[in-house]
Amino acid sequence: MNFSLTEEEKSIQDWARKLSQEIVAPLAVRHSQQKLSTDYLKTISSQGLMTLLVPEAMGGMGLSAVSFALVMKEISKVCGSTGVSLAVSNMIADILVREGSPYQQEKFLQPLIRGETLTASFCLTENSSGSDASALKSRAVKKGKGYELSGEKIYVTNGAFSQFFVVMARTSDEPGSKGVSAFLISRDSKGVTMGKEEDKMGLTGSSTIRMSFENVFVPEENRIGAEGDGFKIAMRALDGGRISVSSQALGIAEASLEFGVRYAKEREAFGKPIADFQAIQWKIADSATLLAAAELLVLQAAYLKDHQKPLTLAASQAKVFATEAAIRVCDEMIQVLGGYGYIREYPVERFYRDVRVTALYEGTSEIQRKVIARELLK
Repeated sequence: MNFSLTEEEKSIQDWARKLSQEIVAPLAVRHSQQKLSTDYLKTISSQGLMTLLVPEAMGGMGLSAVSFALVMKEISKVCGSTGVSLAVSNMIADILVREGSPYQQEKFLQPLIRGETLTASFCLTENSSGSDASALKSRAVKKGKGYELSGEKIYVTNGAFSQFFVVMARTSDEPGSKGVSAFLISRDSKGVTMGKEEDKMGLTGSSTIRMSFENVFVPEENRIGAEGDGFKIAMRALDGGRISVSSQALGIAEASLEFGVRYAKEREAFGKPIADFQAIQWKIADSATLLAAAELLVLQAAYLKDHQKPLTLAASQAKVFATEAAIRVCDEMIQVLGGYGYIREYPVERFYRDVRVTALYEGTSEIQRKVIARELLK
């Protein structure tokens, strides 16, 4: 059993860390107050960050899932909004590599690889179907050589920037997940309407919008897989997405812990650094231990993905543990800073706001526990 990173993985981690400091860090504070700009997205896209998992033979970076997790952590450590933006685009790219037809890969994936398409989005959640994704009501009705798709979607990450969307809609009246299919829809399709930008607690730089589709004609060649395959496609994508979110949470929490440690060494009370007090030492020790355990779970899930082994259980375990550990660590570092931790001049306040959502999207903690129990009780 080898817990060490390979030389290639170390090299990729160093590359991501350097990139984060040179490109992401200078704008991180601005992106905690306003949306990522088009120019910024073009810059990170030009570095290949939106298609990290795409094989080199197809023009992507060809990273393993383990290397991708390392990159996600380094980017998110500097800017959580940038991290979630590239996480979703990489999930869409991964769907097209694994599930897409040659036509779909040429029409939708290649522009994303070349940077002509800045980001992509995943449209699953609806007002009446969040955790119960199989209850979605959007419908795609067969019409000629395609479908007419209508419905509404919420929490569409990257929505304001994306040129195309993977949309889940019901194509039959079969109960639950059986009648759900997946479609690729271009932003400029007639009947596509961009809704309001959500005013979020954190990850301010990331775009999160509502969308509506009114009798949008979708050519048959834009359906991913067969009719009824949509829910399976979504769940496979979410297994990988949970590794991304876990890595994002780890990065944010590591940044918070590192700042808390520096502060504890410099801040004095009662004539000595607060790092000398056991109460502070225990917060730091517990936080570091939580994150060390969380990282092992995340890397285990990524390893399983790389080796094409069953992933669902490990991905959900990594997701629930890493995100909840990260939230606790960020909360503890606010406590270490005391009143200053609540002030926006200090970054731990932003880290807490950014990390909180990681226990919600890509499946809430409650859903992860349901998945874990289901896998164990099969």
